[in-house]
Amino acid sequence: MKKQLLLPQKFKIFGWLLLALSTLLWSIYVVFNEEYHMNTTVFSIVGSEGFLFGSDTKYFSFIKTDITNTLLGAMFIVGGFLVVFSKEKVEDEFITNLRLTSFQWAFFMNYAVLLFLFLFIYGIDFLNVLIYNMFTVMILYIARFHYLLFMNQRNFQNEEYD
Repeated sequence: MKKQLLLPQKFKIFGWLLLALSTLLWSIYVVFNEEYHMNTTVFSIVGSEGFLFGSDTKYFSFIKTDITNTLLGAMFIVGGFLVVFSKEKVEDEFITNLRLTSFQWAFFMNYAVLLFLFLFIYGIDFLNVLIYNMFTVMILYIARFHYLLFMNQRNFQNEEYD
C-alpha cells in the first residue's frame, strides 16, 4: 500500500475545535454584522481601502481594512485542513478508498451546485456565491467522508450481532 501524507490523528480534534469556533463566530458576525468589525492596518500585495467603486488600488502597501472575514476564513480553512488531512484511528485501504470516493463526490456535487447557481444567480449576489464556494468542497468532503464512516461503523456493529 502506498504511504499517504497525512497528519497524526490528534490534529483532527484541534481541527474540529477550529471549525466549530470559526462557524460560531461567523454566525455571530453575520447576525450582528454592524457591531463586530476588526479594522486594522495590514500589509497587502494588492488591495484598496474601500470596496469596489471609487477605490484606489494599491500594490505592496499597508492599508486599513476590516480583517474579520480574513481571520474567520483562515480559521475555517486551517480547521478544515486539519480535519480532512488527519489520520483516522485505523488507516487502511478501506479508509483510503473512502477518502477518494468522498473527494470525488464532493468535487462533483460542488460543481453541479456551482453550475446551477451560475445559471440562476446574478449581480452582486453572485459574488457571495463565489465566496461561499471556496468552502463548499471541504464542507461536502467532510460531511460525506464522516457520513460514510458512520454508516460503515453502524453496519459493522449490526453484523457483529447477527
